[in-house]
Amino acid sequence: MSSRFNQDHNDHHEPHPWLEEKVYTKLRQRTVELVKGSVDALLKDKQRISLATIAGKSKELDPEHRGVSESAILDNQEARTYYEQYRSWQGIRKKQARPAVVTQPASPGSVKRDRDERRVRQRYLRMSKEALVARLLAVERISAEERARWLHSQDEMLTWRLRAETAETQLQTLTGKNMLPNKERKDQI
Repeated sequence: MSSRFNQDHNDHHEPHPWLEEKVYTKLRQRTVELVKGSVDALLKDKQRISLATIAGKSKELDPEHRGVSESAILDNQEARTYYEQYRSWQGIRKKQARPAVVTQPASPGSVKRDRDERRVRQRYLRMSKEALVARLLAVERISAEERARWLHSQDEMLTWRLRAETAETQLQTLTGKNMLPNKERKDQI
């Protein structure tokens, strides 16, 4: 079995000093030189400075046409610092509010049953989150008002129904006892 497999995975060895001197230092310096040359050339040409454009330009500038990879730029502290100094992208910016493509009143009007829902969906997707929240709140408010009106009308209908049943019961009671003469009974019925 190879000695590579017998080593503990958490056992990290420092590189050999001769490798550091002869190999790693030269590779790091090559990366820094290619990154600086690429960034300077991109700035001169007024092009965007990004990891991808630096990697592409470094292949053009490298005599061996190998260039440097994006990860090599990020792993090399000096190269990364130089890149970050000139990069076009400047980190997290505050999200600028997009104006809603479709300006509509917050309270929705009447909705047609046969409307094209695909078009409505596309319109909603173009709206800002703020506009959608305002529209949703308006719909919820209208729904609550409609429900309150419906409940009120149902209460009134029940009240009138109970009154009608009471009146009918009283009428039947009165006609059943023959308290009213026949002529008055016919007039009330």
